[in-house]
Parts: sequence; C-alpha cells; structure tokens
Amino acid sequence: MKMLFLCSFLQVFVLNSYETSAITTADTSLGRLILVNKTYKLPSGYRPYDLVPIEEKYNKGVMNLLRQEAAAAFSRMCSRAAKDSIVLWSRSAYRSDTVQKQLYENAVERRGKEQAERHTAKPGYSEHQTGLTIDINSTHSSFGKTREADWLRQHAHLFGFIERYPQHKENITGYSYEPWHYRYVGTEVATYIVENNLTLEEYHERNGKHSGDPAR
Repeated sequence: MKMLFLCSFLQVFVLNSYETSAITTADTSLGRLILVNKTYKLPSGYRPYDLVPIEEKYNKGVMNLLRQEAAAAFSRMCSRAAKDSIVLWSRSAYRSDTVQKQLYENAVERRGKEQAERHTAKPGYSEHQTGLTIDINSTHSSFGKTREADWLRQHAHLFGFIERYPQHKENITGYSYEPWHYRYVGTEVATYIVENNLTLEEYHERNGKHSGDPAR
C-alpha cells in the first residue's frame, strides 16, 4: 500500500511540475529530432510539409499519414517483422492540432483532467502532430506483454524508431507507460538511445539541444 501511494504521489507531482513549467516553442528546425512534450509546444497549425500515406497493407487506422522518411522506415520494419511471423500495423499516426483538441477534450470529459493528462496530450503538445509518431497495433498496456511488443523492443531502433514512453520513465516523459507509441528519430540516434536506456528528453539533455543528426 505504501509503494502504491508513493507511485501515485510521484505521478501527481510530475504532472503538477509539468503544469507549472514554462512553455517553450518546439524547435522545428531539428527535423526528426524535434522535442515535443508537455513543455515544448508546436507552433499553432503546424503541419509537416512531406506527409505521405502509410503503405496500405501496414495500416488499419483513419489517421494514416507520416513524414516521408518515417513512413518508408515503418514499411521496412513491418516487412522485416513479417519474416519473423510478427504482424505490425499502424493504428494512428499524424494528427492535426484540431483532432488532438477533440481527443483531449473527450479524455477530460471521460476521466477528469488529472487522469486524462497522464495519457493524452493537449493540442499542440502531441508528438503525433510531428508526423514522426505512430501507435502500433494496440493502445492498451497489455500490448507490452505481447510477442509484437517484444520484437519492437529488440528491433525497432534498427529502423530508426524508439519506444517513446517506456515503463519507469514517467517522471521524465510526463506520460504513463505506452508500449505501442513509437517515435522515429533515425537509426543512429535510436540506437544510441536504446543502448544507453534513454528517453528523448534525456538524449537532448545529454547531447545538447542542437546535437545529433539535424536532418530535416
């Protein structure tokens, strides 16, 4: 009971810390390495210029766009997974701030503000708006125990993707564990992040805001 209380206290503390943090405009010049979270907000109406549809056989969602490089990498990853009898597909990819606003308001109505913000970003603060993020197969925490999730943890970085909201990193990312939520950062940075057990926030802190591959 004490441990459960402590975990709940820490989650509330993290949320409150983000709530009171100064808001900074996300640096879109960083390309695939852009940092978007509860303190880094995208410019109003931001939409990547090179969004393309995800290959149809790897998509089951209505929101099926990714930036061109990320979409190609996702197709390669799904194709490679199929050779190991692992079926991967997109459930949700790019979202506009208008769509995110609706999702956020619906979440607040269903769960209340505090619970909603553990799982759902406010409009302008969602990684999905970058066109570099994809929800794979499921949006339930039980996905983390599947063969598909295990394959992703072992192989996704080889295709440039990282598990964006890993377990036991909630105090850094500001969001609850989401084993289905993958973010494209390129193979070099993804491999570095995985090998050093980092989040994207920790990568930026360790390497400096403008370090790494600044590909557009």
